[in-house]
Amino acid sequence: WLIAHSLNLETDPVRRGKWVREKLLAGTIPDVPITVDAVVPEDHHKTLRQRLDMKTRENYCWNCHKKMNPLGVAFEVYDDFGRYRTQERLEHPDSLIKEAPRERGLHIDGRPVYKTLPVNAKGYLDGTGDKALDGEVNDAIDLAERLAKSTRVRQSIIRHAFRYFMGRNEVLSDSKTMIDADQAYINSDGSFDAVIVSLLTSDSFIYRKAVRK
Repeated sequence: WLIAHSLNLETDPVRRGKWVREKLLAGTIPDVPITVDAVVPEDHHKTLRQRLDMKTRENYCWNCHKKMNPLGVAFEVYDDFGRYRTQERLEHPDSLIKEAPRERGLHIDGRPVYKTLPVNAKGYLDGTGDKALDGEVNDAIDLAERLAKSTRVRQSIIRHAFRYFMGRNEVLSDSKTMIDADQAYINSDGSFDAVIVSLLTSDSFIYRKAVRK
């Protein structure tokens, strides 16, 4: 997931935050207006977060980015390969400290050495529906622990499971199926297998509505 939600050469806090907002917190983010220049400015003396803040803190951008950035930056403790880090490498010739050896092979010690800056992964969680969970988060681990305790997140996952196995969006008549699947998850102490069994034995799965001619 961390690699899939990264760019070719660096992380992508916006896309990571958008995924959390839409898939786990059941929020919605509008598409980027075609009139907006969404390119993050290059500055090889600043971290990606610092450059992103410079680009998105204007009111016009922040109306949407405030729903994504504070969630996505919590994952900055993981680089674009999903490796844990506390320092961000400034990969630019001006920041080069030591070149990579010619006979470096595949070992990590064979990589060039660049100057680094400390990673700031502090973010902010809101929209869980629980004031005890909302608030500043230290990093992705803290964020994940809070999301795991959220009723809204749990129900959002149940909804996505329903859509996957049924091949369609839910309608009002599926309410009992959704409630039963949620209760199965709770009663089984968090077993996703129990959710699958509940969904695949439900009336929503077994029966199909008659098509009116």
